[in-house]
Amino acid sequence: MNRDTGKCNKICGRLCVELKGHLASPLSISSGEQERTDADVILDETGQPMIPGSSLAGALLAYSREFVPKEDLYQLFGAPRGGKPGSSSDRQSRLFCYDTVLKDGVAGIRDGVKLGENKTSVHKSKYEIQMIERDAKFRIRIELIQRQDCLTGKGTIQDAWNWDLRWIKRWIQGFNTGELRIGGKANRGFGRLHIESARFKQFHMEEREEYLKWLNWHWDDKNAFMQAESIDSADGIDSLVSLEHVLEVPLRIPYTLLVRSYSTAFTKADSLPDYGQLTVKDEGEQAVIPGTSLAGAFRSHIARIVKQIAHLENWEKAQQKLEEYFGTWVTGEKQEDQLRSSRIVFEEIKVDGGHGLPQTRNAIDRFTGGTVKGALFEETPWAGGTCTLRIRWKRDKKEDDIICGLLLWAVLDLLSGILPIGGETAIGRGVFCGQDEEAADILLDGEVMKEPKKEGCMQAAAAWCRGGENGTVSRSV
Repeated sequence: MNRDTGKCNKICGRLCVELKGHLASPLSISSGEQERTDADVILDETGQPMIPGSSLAGALLAYSREFVPKEDLYQLFGAPRGGKPGSSSDRQSRLFCYDTVLKDGVAGIRDGVKLGENKTSVHKSKYEIQMIERDAKFRIRIELIQRQDCLTGKGTIQDAWNWDLRWIKRWIQGFNTGELRIGGKANRGFGRLHIESARFKQFHMEEREEYLKWLNWHWDDKNAFMQAESIDSADGIDSLVSLEHVLEVPLRIPYTLLVRSYSTAFTKADSLPDYGQLTVKDEGEQAVIPGTSLAGAFRSHIARIVKQIAHLENWEKAQQKLEEYFGTWVTGEKQEDQLRSSRIVFEEIKVDGGHGLPQTRNAIDRFTGGTVKGALFEETPWAGGTCTLRIRWKRDKKEDDIICGLLLWAVLDLLSGILPIGGETAIGRGVFCGQDEEAADILLDGEVMKEPKKEGCMQAAAAWCRGGENGTVSRSV
């Protein structure tokens, strides 16, 4: 209510929404602490990992900006009406997001390192982050308040509820398609949520009986929601256009793969190996390829191609040119306003099938031909399996072909075995091929890309490379 009681904006109704589901990928929401890693996850007062309501609200706001008019956005999320924060005309958000506890959440640690042109580590670039492993259960609780001005142009309170339910359905669609992500490393495969069920409860606050029901109602009550109060997320949403392009490539591992994890939980001969392939929850049952590994390999490979086409001085110059799409390539200290995030999302890959392949190896002295003392080690690479590479970027008619073309250069070399992923690539690990032995399909937004489309995108990327340091595109290829 405003300070001017003559302009009261009373509450007319409340819409309480419950979304149940599980993490479809690891989640990293930092607490700001660095006791265990460089970025520890946030915990509640009982020590359980959680998603703060502020993080959820922020993610919903960022996602909604892409498809909602500004005035409708302000009407839900709040904004200073006169452009001056703190004034009496401020509009408070009518969206309330509760903290979300992750049940049975298993904390893990992911480490990473920045690699240079020759695939060697960059000095002082090693980092570790704590995250919550996939499959943790959650229950998101959201409350939307309908005030008097919510009814303007919408008619009855039921019309206002129906309008708000469209927001909820679009958010569910965003979660389930991967367009709406939460937390850190979201552009590298983290932060995907899958919604399994959704329910809602409506309270007409202008009716005394309904008001008393709301006072006595609780989320955890056995009969808090009726059977008819479930949400069908597909109802009325099919006509909405996706906000992102998705490039999909079905892959097969013909040999072995090794994206290192130094804390594997599965055993060989009753002892832990020195390192092994990263797996889901480090249990050794299903291999994982992190989005960071994919993004690093793709960016480095594309930079070499850009360097040649654009006739740049060195590899670092090519990396700087790619900042427009892949984010800032940090060398030395940079101001915060000079940093930009990646516009390309590499989803984390789960490998179907295959198995760990324990091996014992030893370094050989090239002069004597004998073993090097103290150089015996054990490793567990992953042998075989299939997977699907998924890369996303926001739709932009002016740049879609350029981004797709840059990625196609790397994808085609990946399918040809020229671009391996992971470690020990010098001895044949990390090679991929198409699942179909006759022809490797590349899908864009669910449809197989035809050769003319591929060629057009790669020509647009080549034209962008030759457009100079400012990225000006010349279409005369």
